[in-house]
Amino acid sequence: MIRRFGLVCKLLISALLVAGAAAALTGCWDQREVDKIGIVLATGIDQAPGGRIRVIVQNVNPAALGLGTGGGGGTASLAASKPYRNRSVEGNTMFEAFRDLSRQTPRQLFFAHNQVILISEKLARERGVAEIMDFLQRNPQIRRTTWLLVGKGDPAVILDEPGRLEDTPAQRIFGFINERRLTSQYAARRMGDFLELLESESTQPFTALIERIPNPASPEEHKNRLAEGQVAEPHHTLRINGTAVFRGDKMTGWLDSRESRGLLWVRGEVEGGVIDVPSPDPKGGRVSIEILGSRTRLQPEIRDGQIYMTVEIKTDGSLGEVTGQLEVSKPETINKLEATMAGAIRGEIASALAKAQQEYGVDVFGFGEAVHRKYPRQWKEIKGIWADLFPAVQVQARVEVNIRRTGMTTNPLRPRQK
Repeated sequence: MIRRFGLVCKLLISALLVAGAAAALTGCWDQREVDKIGIVLATGIDQAPGGRIRVIVQNVNPAALGLGTGGGGGTASLAASKPYRNRSVEGNTMFEAFRDLSRQTPRQLFFAHNQVILISEKLARERGVAEIMDFLQRNPQIRRTTWLLVGKGDPAVILDEPGRLEDTPAQRIFGFINERRLTSQYAARRMGDFLELLESESTQPFTALIERIPNPASPEEHKNRLAEGQVAEPHHTLRINGTAVFRGDKMTGWLDSRESRGLLWVRGEVEGGVIDVPSPDPKGGRVSIEILGSRTRLQPEIRDGQIYMTVEIKTDGSLGEVTGQLEVSKPETINKLEATMAGAIRGEIASALAKAQQEYGVDVFGFGEAVHRKYPRQWKEIKGIWADLFPAVQVQARVEVNIRRTGMTTNPLRPRQK
């Protein structure tokens, strides 16, 4: 009797598990088939005449990518198709423009996979981004992890620049951002981080700036030397070329690549990159040192009504290339290289400070937040005039460099004389 009861219980539990699994396999109530939706990978936003907003969306062409039939034409037509489609609409508001997109596409646009939001420099400077960000943060499909960039020029042109390795311009831009640690020369922000900076009482917003530039890999003299069926390199290419800085919701200027890394040093966000410094060898040469990471600490101090900020940076490096005949096996040589690299880092920080303090007057470094944490009582009195106090903050950078590796060799190559 007991054995039979146990067997019945096991059979009942198994039946319940099978029924539950079958119910789960029937799908979610809001399930959408990939061939019934338009997957958006990038969104561009620009000004339009009459105070209107122009929206450009880039969605996947499933027929060209082999994700759907697309209807007729055969294999040849599919191969010739673009792997993406760009659509542009205008509206009095972002919401109106987004809804008007339904008149151009037979599929409901799906924004949950949107990777990049690109705002034109003209709109960011003249109109500001407050109303745009209001719509984006209300839309349940727009994720706060989406990358937000400022584009020099027409976003429609940037989002239609052809590439060779990626199927869509959106994927190219997303790939650039994923490799940012290799240079640390621009400060890209996700939408959620940018929103927090917009609402901050102390730190001004910033994000990376992308532009379309002439392609140096497309030499004019080679245009007629291609074999049949080959495709020439495009005449232009995309490049993330610095950092756009804001005062409130309006862009006020931008930092170049050197100044951008100075900003990232102060914020403790340098993950990698290369610093090129003069060789300490009297005979000359250059040394390239790879950055292996960094740690930053901000130490504010208020004395006699003056605000001082000490930026303490510790970073590790590895020798990547040595030109000339520098004896890197000697400890004193490594010490000289560490001191030279520390001076180069201080120079990058000084360039960023000069632009932010003297020209733009915007605190993108987080100095105000550091003062707030250490002096909460005084911050209540000065937060309303922080924009006026920030340009006068006295900043001292203390940099400690430790070159840990010299690569697979020590002293440079010495070719044997014949």
